Amino acid sequence: GAAAPAVSQGTVVAGFSSGSSGAPGLFISSKAERAAYLGHMIARLMPKSALFRKKRIALSLRASSKLYSDVSGAGPFRFLFLGLDVPGEVKLERLDAFAPHILIAPAHVLADLTRRVEDGAPWRPARLFWGAEPMGETERDWIEATLESRPAPIYQATEGFLGAPCVHGTLHLNEDVLIVEREPVPGTNRFLPIITDLRRTTQPMIRLRLPDLLEPLSAPCPCGSARTAIRPVEGRLEDLWRWGGIAVPPRAVEETLSAALGPAEDWRAVAGPSGVVVEAAPDRVGAAAEALRALLAERGVAVPVEAGGPPSPVEVKRRRVRWSDG
Repeated sequence: GAAAPAVSQGTVVAGFSSGSSGAPGLFISSKAERAAYLGHMIARLMPKSALFRKKRIALSLRASSKLYSDVSGAGPFRFLFLGLDVPGEVKLERLDAFAPHILIAPAHVLADLTRRVEDGAPWRPARLFWGAEPMGETERDWIEATLESRPAPIYQATEGFLGAPCVHGTLHLNEDVLIVEREPVPGTNRFLPIITDLRRTTQPMIRLRLPDLLEPLSAPCPCGSARTAIRPVEGRLEDLWRWGGIAVPPRAVEETLSAALGPAEDWRAVAGPSGVVVEAAPDRVGAAAEALRALLAERGVAVPVEAGGPPSPVEVKRRRVRWSDG
């Protein structure tokens, strides 16, 4: 997740994640652990032929931290940090001037940049990675077609660097440095990861249960890696829609609404025990509600689906599919 400003004591740095739900999480890292983390990310995200060439890396998060600013001292790399609070048009100007080889950003930032490029902005990235929030395949295809670079997923959090893409863009768990146990989610083929980090000692991570919904691929990845291949993280356990024994995963909702509205349209869908409220542009919300009614009927769920107003702008993290008991 995104990191908040850190406090340093010698070589040990403490900071907070932004926290997509609930209280932000505390992270503590030593200089050696930050170096190992950074080396692991560079090795996973860059082709071996590019490791010793000058590279420009841009990162868009809520706030910078020592963990990320160490990139600027890591060999032949230049680093640009763009906070989430930087206006979209300013982000685009700075990216155009910096011309990064790699841009790492949340899904909603990449979507905003894509809309601006569609409107005539000239910027094109070399390579894109996203994390911190879900991105559907339709949105991923749209971004690739517009920006001429297919976004690849990264899975990281307060708990560490948990997953990285292979050469095919498939997300693999970093089981070379982690033990990942699986807690099945009833009514689905998803699991919750229970993480043990084999290298962190400043802040040990031992059998830490994460609320992320992970879906393993049904067939081996063609890259041949022995590390578990999963679909990009679709949300958290608390985002799972459930009525009795029927579960509707966030990915099913995202695929349904992206098909009905198109990848560039913004929307939100919040479900609860008594029904669903979907938010979208006034001229599109009717189609969104109808698509969700069809999805729920297909799953055997008989609850009302209501059309709401337009979704509010994203402030920190985009969570388009949610469950509320209230």
